[in-house]
Amino acid sequence: MDRSNRTANARADRVAAPTASSPAPRQFAFTAAARLRRMTRTLARAIESALLPPLCCLCGAPGQPRALDLCDVCATFLPVVDEPCRPGWEPGDAFEAGTVLRTLCLFKYQYPVDHFVRSLKFRGDRLYARVLGELMGRARLRLSGELPACVVPIPLHSQRLRTRGFNQAREIAKYAAEVLGIAVEPQLLKRKSATREQSGLSVEERLLNVRGAFEVVGPLPPGRIALLDDVLTTGSTMSAAADALCRAGARELEIWAVARVEREDQRGDRMPDSRSAR
Repeated sequence: MDRSNRTANARADRVAAPTASSPAPRQFAFTAAARLRRMTRTLARAIESALLPPLCCLCGAPGQPRALDLCDVCATFLPVVDEPCRPGWEPGDAFEAGTVLRTLCLFKYQYPVDHFVRSLKFRGDRLYARVLGELMGRARLRLSGELPACVVPIPLHSQRLRTRGFNQAREIAKYAAEVLGIAVEPQLLKRKSATREQSGLSVEERLLNVRGAFEVVGPLPPGRIALLDDVLTTGSTMSAAADALCRAGARELEIWAVARVEREDQRGDRMPDSRSAR
């Protein structure tokens, strides 16, 4: 073999040979698909904003760019928590330590956020899903670090899904994922048992009520997973769902919630009825 052929073969070997730092084919394809999805959605959102400018859902004034139906003035009245992003996961360690990298919870469960959640959940006003999902996506974009590969909404049991007609966490996740250009995996997690409603239960009763209530269906997607719900009270539902993902092999999780019931509102042994229980 002459020198030119040996050089060409060596170059081909270097291109073809996998290295420890090279992404696996599936991971590379997943990343490329995410980038294409992000570009497509950005273009679609720009067209939508031009044809249907957003209007504030509270006062009717012009909304903010990129399809946020909330004006600058009304946005200042949102009950933002003191520390929206925290490392790890506080409510418990029922799953592998260190798996949850961060918890992102934007607001206190107070007006107007409680109005948004209740209107979405009990009246089916999907406009509020777009508002809350847009705010969640924007908040995550402002944080440093790798984006999740997908968002998994906390599922409803099939009986409740038939009664309500939709899953509010899935609706919010759809818009948050659209902002971030990542996938939504609504079928990955299944609620296998019809648990009692969490409203009115004590902390201990809530933990027992949802223990083992979730299971993973199908293979996990590669990369980090964000688990999303509308409202956190004690965190028992989110802990049970995260535990199911970890037992299925998930290694990096983020916990996302639109709002949480503040500790000062949790008076006595019974939790307040935020009407967010499933």
